[in-house]
Amino acid sequence: MKKICLFVSVMLLSACFRAGSYDVLSQRNDIFTIWNGYRITYYNNEPQLLKTEVVEENNFNLNVAQTVYKGNSILSSKSYTRDYYSELFVKANKKGVLNSSSLPITISADKTYEVIGQITIEGKVYRLLPAAMEDYVTLIDAEGYFYNKMGQIRSGYVVLLDTEIFSYPADLRMIEVALSKTEETTAVKGFDVRYDGVKLDRVWFTYMDYDDVEAGTFKEISFPNKPGLITINDIGLRVLKADSEKITYMVISY
Repeated sequence: MKKICLFVSVMLLSACFRAGSYDVLSQRNDIFTIWNGYRITYYNNEPQLLKTEVVEENNFNLNVAQTVYKGNSILSSKSYTRDYYSELFVKANKKGVLNSSSLPITISADKTYEVIGQITIEGKVYRLLPAAMEDYVTLIDAEGYFYNKMGQIRSGYVVLLDTEIFSYPADLRMIEVALSKTEETTAVKGFDVRYDGVKLDRVWFTYMDYDDVEAGTFKEISFPNKPGLITINDIGLRVLKADSEKITYMVISY
């Protein structure tokens, strides 16, 4: 009989050691979360591309006398792409408070809030807003009104807290706002001509072609230093006066 009791004790002790290696408490917590929580569908909050346009710019002022100092551009023509993006946030329709038996949560009317995802409670969709405390969220319905309980994020689920919250004023709600931004590429096509002064009785310019900008190639071009017509990249210029510091010219054709 004593041998049987000893055998059972050893088996129970062995089972305890094995259970410890599997972290039974953690498994119980996961089961509790799945049973009592609501699975989160997370949103992709990357900026959404609305449109892309090609922008073409030049500084050609036909038949207008201009003076440009050495090192600055006299002729510039470039094209690049401009991307328009939009991001969706929510914002309170007025300043308010979410009251509860614990500390109140202040809702600012000047702050935008990110919507991180959604859950479904009894067939109704609620969107999730991060609260001040990490892993805690407030819930809003399709009209932006707050749900009467907060939630805590656990392993991809939201577990609702027991404490009830009340919005003040009663018509406090969140409304959608779209924030936009633009991004531009570097010049992808075109050219730039900069004045490089007078040397050896010639007027010098530095020419850069944006089509070959990665190769780092620049070309120096020059003309006799005297008033008259010159042509750069099929653009006609009338040089009125040039010295080592500046040039006065007029674009007459392009």
